[in-house]
Amino acid sequence: ILHVGMISHLGAMIPVAAGCAFAFRQSGSDRVAINFIGDGATSTGDFHEGLNMAAVWKLPLILVIENNRYAFSTPARLQYAAERLADRGPGYGIPAETVDGNDPDAMAEALGRAVDRARAGEGPTIIEAMLGRMRGHSEGDDSLKVVPPEELAAYVDADPVPAYGERLEEDGVLDPETRTRLEARIAQIVEAAITRAIDAPPPPVEVAFRPAFAPVPEGAPAAPAIVRPGRSSAETTYADAINQALLEEMERDESVVLMGQDIGVFEGAFRTNRGLHSRWPRRVLDTPIAESGTIGIAVGAALLGWRPVVEMQFGDFVSCGFNQLVNVAAKLYYRWEVPCPIVIRLPSGGGVGAGPFHSQNPEGWFAHTAGIKVVCPATVSDAMGLLKAAIRDPNPVMVFEHKYLYRRIKSVLPDGEVLARIGEARVMRPGRHLTLVGYGASTWICMEAAGELAKQGVEAEVVDLRTLVPYDEETVLASVKKTGRALIVHEAQLTLGFGAEVAARLADAAFPWLDAPIRRVAWPDRPVPYAKNLEKALLPDKDKV
Repeated sequence: ILHVGMISHLGAMIPVAAGCAFAFRQSGSDRVAINFIGDGATSTGDFHEGLNMAAVWKLPLILVIENNRYAFSTPARLQYAAERLADRGPGYGIPAETVDGNDPDAMAEALGRAVDRARAGEGPTIIEAMLGRMRGHSEGDDSLKVVPPEELAAYVDADPVPAYGERLEEDGVLDPETRTRLEARIAQIVEAAITRAIDAPPPPVEVAFRPAFAPVPEGAPAAPAIVRPGRSSAETTYADAINQALLEEMERDESVVLMGQDIGVFEGAFRTNRGLHSRWPRRVLDTPIAESGTIGIAVGAALLGWRPVVEMQFGDFVSCGFNQLVNVAAKLYYRWEVPCPIVIRLPSGGGVGAGPFHSQNPEGWFAHTAGIKVVCPATVSDAMGLLKAAIRDPNPVMVFEHKYLYRRIKSVLPDGEVLARIGEARVMRPGRHLTLVGYGASTWICMEAAGELAKQGVEAEVVDLRTLVPYDEETVLASVKKTGRALIVHEAQLTLGFGAEVAARLADAAFPWLDAPIRRVAWPDRPVPYAKNLEKALLPDKDKV
């Protein structure tokens, strides 16, 4: 048995369990994923997204709903209008049944049927186990007061532990003496476990400081690098470099799978998946519009050895999958010391007149979350090298691809494998009077501004961060110590954008070397307007720098 620990957001466990089922199916195993949730979790969006995707992909998943008729204190009548939660099954095109959850034999039979269906490739099953609420949501919360006394008494009478013991006695399977001896022994085991827990010393303080990231293996990669002949004979666009990185990593490592909306036959909104689905139809998977469900499935698959790469059609849409990233994926290694190698690709940024829902730069949301690496490539070689490094990394990595750069910058890729190191900044242009710090598209704004400043005799040094998390403080600090001045440029909003973190670090570590205040050029604190002239008025540019 493989046990994936509980996720407190409850409904969020369903896509993760579906991801484990996906891993079993992809590997040809006959194993089945079983997820236990309460009736309250069926009201969450992840219930729909995870179960719907499991149904569409016919994953070997069994969802057991322990329906005790109360979600914390909210009764069933205020949670759902259906007569039974099992009635939802036909809506997903899957079998569902309501079972007496107090009857071990009935539950075993229902689970047996569900396992047989899953192993036959018929997809998931819902089992609604009807129970009674006999304790509070948690000890001491007094939530049991919402259960009427007569209702509670009926639930206590139906308690399956004593009730099943009585039934076994009536059937002649268990004699009274053996039952008494078993109950005494069980009580002894439980009391001993409670005593051990109470008497156990607290964990050492050092545990609080253990790493949030799994270590990146040093030395040779797990599989040989794939370098296609003739790759560097012509200029390559930023978008084509991404496509090439995906191709080479899928050739190199069979555990790499791609998931996203319209990435299959259509090959993605920006065609960065060109040619991949036709070659690997079982590893390049179209998903429903279900960002949270897709990310959760990727997490479950990653826990069992796969390396999912999830494409957000636009980076803005990642907000719909926020919980699976910041509360599930990001916390796994710190909680269990189990790696979670997922990559989220995010076409982000403005400058193309796409309006408020297709132009955002949300990298700061995730840079603030321990356990997530954040990568923002500015160059063609980094679009390839950092994506390849992200796919090989044992941690959740978010790759923010500025879509303005997709077909606007080109370069000839170097010979050999193009593989970058996550966590290293780069000096793009040396200088001595001023340090300009950028990442993604803002790196090119800095380069353009530095060129203009040079005409005035000001030699600006340009540092491309490349990676926000881990942040390469050493390279930035060395530059500012040399120049004495720092200006940080980014397209994300000014307030609490990543530039604020860079400025704070410099104010702390570089203060004795500063000859002027640290300044920032960023997007004003407003949504992105659709009209191009309005967007241009808000975008950072060389003149503002």
